[in-house]
Amino acid sequence: MLTDLTQPQASDMVGERQPVLAVDVMGSDLGSGEILDGVCLALKSQDQCSLRTILVGDGKVIESALSQRRFRSVRSSIEVLHADDVIAMDESPTKALRHKKNSSMAMAVELVRDGKANGALSCGNTGALVAFGTIRLRTIDGLERPALATVIPAIDRNFILLDVGANPEPTARQLVHGAILGAHYGNVALKMPSPTVGLLSIGTEEGKGTELVQDAHAMLKLLSDNNVINYVGLIEGFQLFQERAASIDVVLCDGFVGNVLIKTMESIAARLSAFLRKELLRNPLRAFGCLFIGGALRSLREKLSAERYGGAPLLGLNGSLFKAHGSSNRKQICHAILIAQRFLRASAVGELRRSVALADEILRGTNGADQS
Repeated sequence: MLTDLTQPQASDMVGERQPVLAVDVMGSDLGSGEILDGVCLALKSQDQCSLRTILVGDGKVIESALSQRRFRSVRSSIEVLHADDVIAMDESPTKALRHKKNSSMAMAVELVRDGKANGALSCGNTGALVAFGTIRLRTIDGLERPALATVIPAIDRNFILLDVGANPEPTARQLVHGAILGAHYGNVALKMPSPTVGLLSIGTEEGKGTELVQDAHAMLKLLSDNNVINYVGLIEGFQLFQERAASIDVVLCDGFVGNVLIKTMESIAARLSAFLRKELLRNPLRAFGCLFIGGALRSLREKLSAERYGGAPLLGLNGSLFKAHGSSNRKQICHAILIAQRFLRASAVGELRRSVALADEILRGTNGADQS
């Protein structure tokens, strides 16, 4: 049975107070209106959503939108915080850190730092979000860099892919820390018991892959031998969508490979859908046949839809940040908010700190642990 990330578990809800999510309204390629509509959709999902939001951005624009009729039923769950600046998608993270301290993204992150929000969501500049998160929130003790994780839907399961862009050039130690982060995310937030971790490479044989892959592989085997993580070894791309018997719960790679991989998969899925539609409507007989398989096609589209998995948590920080695509539509924003809610209720940072400390203790003195 597939884990639906947008559905809160009973154990997540008991005894928990309503979480607060700060939303950067100004970071979208599609404009602030699309984000606001996504927030509205999420808050109206009463059976799924139980949080308050702080919308950060141009106060006049936000208030004007909130005065519209469709927001009336959810207005009591929304606060507004005005921000003067916006970080452009092509803006240097270093420049943003120096000159955009009053930007919507920076102020959303600071709400988390100051304890006024439990987490923050942005569609904006990934590098800037990682930079503000690392500087303002700091990484968890023992971790050097955060990692972006996303859930990839397959036919009969979900798997976690990380890193998908936070750290394009990690060291072997940072890659190993990513494995711990991914396994923790799978266990705590997605309810995966003892998640299996595989390291993406060009072959499964010993010696295959780059020096980085081989160094990380050796370190991961050592941690697996000491029961820190459930590492299954090197994996290849064709294994990602195999049947459950051969499934991997957490697919580990550097941020460069992960970002290319996820964008390629999204492009293929979109083109495949368009190709299938074109072929099914090529002639009247095929079109008639669609009447009989329409339900199956809709079910498949729902399972594989990127809209249901629109939020990627930035793991490893002393606070929860979530990244959505810059081109996310309102449905993707809605589901990103629901995923963020699920994560906020399930987060267990203390357990993660213990896992990182244990891993570093085991690796201390090895060649891999000394890499920088």
